Amino acid sequence: MKKTSNRKRMYSGRRRARHNRRANRSRTASTTQWQRHGTALPGWKELSNEEARRDKRSDGFLERVSTVRMVLIILALGAAATLYVGHVHATQDLLARVQEAREVNRSLHLKHNRLKGAFDRATGPAAIHERAQALGLEESLAYGPTIELEAE
Repeated sequence: MKKTSNRKRMYSGRRRARHNRRANRSRTASTTQWQRHGTALPGWKELSNEEARRDKRSDGFLERVSTVRMVLIILALGAAATLYVGHVHATQDLLARVQEAREVNRSLHLKHNRLKGAFDRATGPAAIHERAQALGLEESLAYGPTIELEAE
């Protein structure tokens, strides 16, 4: 087995570095006059480990979505908002037309009732009686003779 110095062993791996740091703390401090306090920047291996990938997955929605996908989402939301606003305006226009049609219908019903009343007054029994008197017809209690049908 190849013999390596404490410094090389310390940086060779994460687990090994922790183990070596605990076991050789006094030796390392005395030989190199350097002591790691946990404030050093992480190495490439520490940055590329699975914990870093897991942390990336726990990021929020905006960090996980790509720019192209975000642009498509924003465009879809804009299109949905435009369609909704257009639907609201179309519904308001339709409501205005329905209210106008109801008003026209109401006025036509009133006109129909007025004309029907005028027709009924013109063709009613009182009007016919007055016209008959104006023509010289006389009122009598006796009706014409009874009509009898002959049976065969």
